[in-house]
Amino acid sequence: MGEQKKVGHAQHLKAVNHPIRRKMLTFINEVEKISEKDLLEKLSNNNILDDENMFRYNMGFLIQAQCVEKIDGENGTSYKILPGGKVIENF
Repeated sequence: MGEQKKVGHAQHLKAVNHPIRRKMLTFINEVEKISEKDLLEKLSNNNILDDENMFRYNMGFLIQAQCVEKIDGENGTSYKILPGGKVIENF
């Protein structure tokens, strides 16, 4: 059984206070779960992010900070908001 990695407060703040990551969390929180394709499209359409490498970097940060869960399914990758990401509701 794997150990749950504890996320420090500073790392969590760094994750949710970044403007791009905050928008990502907002979009995911609106629907609870979103496909990677739809999220990328939404970010691009709102002129927030259109570089896939930058998306992966920021999403990796949100996953590591336990704000978002990555779900790999047969229909592709999707992302689900976690309690740590719901803090965005307070902004």
